[in-house]
Amino acid sequence: MASISHRGGNGPAEFLIHVDDFRVQRIPGVPNAKVGSAFVSATEIVKNLPLDNWLKVNPRTPDRNAKEVLTGHVVRGIRETLAEAPKDFAIKNQGMYLLVSEIKEYERLREGGRLRLWLSDPDAHGLCNGGHTYAIIREYAESSGDSKAMDEAFVRLHIFQGIDPEKVPAMAEGLNRSKQVDDPSLQNLRGLYDSIRGAMKGMAGEEAIAYRQGEDGAYYITEVVRALMFFNGDRFCNRRHPNNLYRQQKKMVGMFEEDYEKNPSPMKLIVPHTHEVLTLMDKIAKATPAAAKNAKFELGRMVASGNARVGSAMHKDTRLHFLNETMDYKVPNGWLMVMLAAFRADVDWDSGAGKFEWKVPINELLPDVIDDLVRVCVQEYRDNKVKPDEMARNASIYEQCYDKVALALHRSPASS
Repeated sequence: MASISHRGGNGPAEFLIHVDDFRVQRIPGVPNAKVGSAFVSATEIVKNLPLDNWLKVNPRTPDRNAKEVLTGHVVRGIRETLAEAPKDFAIKNQGMYLLVSEIKEYERLREGGRLRLWLSDPDAHGLCNGGHTYAIIREYAESSGDSKAMDEAFVRLHIFQGIDPEKVPAMAEGLNRSKQVDDPSLQNLRGLYDSIRGAMKGMAGEEAIAYRQGEDGAYYITEVVRALMFFNGDRFCNRRHPNNLYRQQKKMVGMFEEDYEKNPSPMKLIVPHTHEVLTLMDKIAKATPAAAKNAKFELGRMVASGNARVGSAMHKDTRLHFLNETMDYKVPNGWLMVMLAAFRADVDWDSGAGKFEWKVPINELLPDVIDDLVRVCVQEYRDNKVKPDEMARNASIYEQCYDKVALALHRSPASS
């Protein structure tokens, strides 16, 4: 239905794309300029909007590691939305901002329409914001084979015509900095996370944590805070479980700040153990495939995100940053969260006395309990049809996992 014609290698190009709908309006105060808005499927972007030669106007180049794989918490967030909730992509992603020489005709069809765009100068036209979105969509299309997600994910195109070339750098820079500063970034500015930085200094995975928006890192600080909060014995115990930390970032970081500033402070007890907690998370992930096999469950075949399997090729060499190792699976966050939180049972806790100690060394306890923890997750997924990442919302699953660790401790001579 759509087509593209290039004239010259990196010269002018005409794009004909199928969009869901199209609206255009003038830009007040900018003579002869207008902006159009349309939603386009991820599939259409890959097939008919190749913009690799039109990225010069974007001041931010997507970060890639030594293997040329896109990295960073922003990248992971976009990738996870594509895989896990493609129908939500249009409302969770700010879209792509495209500077064009001319918005040509729009032909309305029975379903959507065809929109023709003309780009002539790489210094003035192209993708000035949304480079990460564009790159991840193309990467996901190549690596996942998830055509259903690509068809269901829609991206908003903001199409600008008539922008003075002299204003393009300032416009592109402004769009790339226009994101509102979030609470964790503000807390970082106040030095609230300095103790976490100190605890991670010189440790494996230190560079994997991003402490503010825009900073490179596979894990955003909120994910680290959540892992630490799992062990907050003042808030959670054998009857109260941390299911309220899932998808409630603002509430969670508020809890962290409140507890950090208390005297005595429960969080100041936990923070020195940051690397131990994060390493435990990686050890759980590493041990999960074998434990699933013991439960006669092929983890690699499980569809945890969209149509992408846990053991698909796109997850080969998944980094375990805090162990400085890799594995060929991507264990769902929901599974990891309920299993990690269960090890709160292994903590001898007394915030008033300043006490945080492991009852049994993690390396001794984990092998004894991992099969039972994974079996809980398998049963909830296979028998009760609980989606992998939805497990982290369910207090009863946290409780089941917690009880498995508590029972293993009861049987362990080391805890006597």
